[in-house]
Amino acid sequence: MVRRAVLPFPERMSDPCVTPRRENRPRRNPLTYFLVTPLWAIPFTLFFGLLNGSTWETYKISFAVSLVFSFSIRYALLAAEMWIVPNVLKASGSPHPHWIVEGVTYSLTSILGSYVAALIVQTFVYPRFLNTPEAWVATGLYALLFATLFSGIIYARVFYRQAIERAQQVERIRAELAQAELRALRAQINPHFLFNTLNAIASLIAENPVAAEDVVTRLADVFRYALTSSSREHAKLADELAFLRSYLAIERVRLGDRLRVEEQIEPGVEGALLPSLLLQPLVENAVLYAVAPRESGGTIRIEARRVGDMLEILVADDGPGFREGAGPSGHGVGLESVRERLRLAGAGHELTVNSTPGRGARLLVTLPWRT
Repeated sequence: MVRRAVLPFPERMSDPCVTPRRENRPRRNPLTYFLVTPLWAIPFTLFFGLLNGSTWETYKISFAVSLVFSFSIRYALLAAEMWIVPNVLKASGSPHPHWIVEGVTYSLTSILGSYVAALIVQTFVYPRFLNTPEAWVATGLYALLFATLFSGIIYARVFYRQAIERAQQVERIRAELAQAELRALRAQINPHFLFNTLNAIASLIAENPVAAEDVVTRLADVFRYALTSSSREHAKLADELAFLRSYLAIERVRLGDRLRVEEQIEPGVEGALLPSLLLQPLVENAVLYAVAPRESGGTIRIEARRVGDMLEILVADDGPGFREGAGPSGHGVGLESVRERLRLAGAGHELTVNSTPGRGARLLVTLPWRT
């Protein structure tokens, strides 16, 4: 049976738990900061205006001071993000920032920006702003207050963006893993099947050349479909059924009348889409474990029907079956591969396995109806 291929991830699949590289982040427009920054001054204006008497004059001075602090500290933090932190990382040789390095850098930068703002206020707005030691200490506290607000909002945006990027990376990895499993499945038309088919052809060449030619033709059809489907994520049910018929016709050459196949396909469902090569592992399981081991052989039944907005495909056999929750010995990987592909395909895609020892197995694939 098809084995799950263990493939190394390509280098472009970055670890979703690693902080995204800063050079991949979009550059921010400094003009945006200029237009938005006055908004940050408003809550501080209301707070300090209320604290200092709630007069029109105190609100005007509070707004002017808060505006200078907002611009100075925010542009200082912008400089830290765009130039200082990247240069620190470059000097340290680390591609990703440590939160302590960022925290210290942003704190020092905000304090520096705060004192620059205080000097501007002292010179142009309120000459007595830094006339006491307490005023210098208060300026540092203002810096921490502004920095906490700005940094909190910046970090919230950064962490939100990182969470989105990580979720997208995880989905990309899952999709690429599903594609890798599908490519492995396409590449692994069972070697035993190929070997047995070639033996059957060799024995038929002398006894029945026409039958040998038919087997060769069907074998070519099987491999042609496997190769052409490699460029398609989905296939029509009619194409999948034609592929299964070619596969089962070849197996019938080897197994003879021991292999019996019944089909019950509801008219109109042949145009429905499903993941390519999805059914082959289920049918191959039935051949290998329900038919081939038994002298009397067995019957494989394939059904397809539309139920509301869903497509149901049943692969059933009358073989020995297996205990609930445990696949037949040696081919659980095939069922898990199909189940995983359906899980990755999204909501509504499901494989239901029902089996009773001695009474066969029923594998029901449920898919959203698509054409």
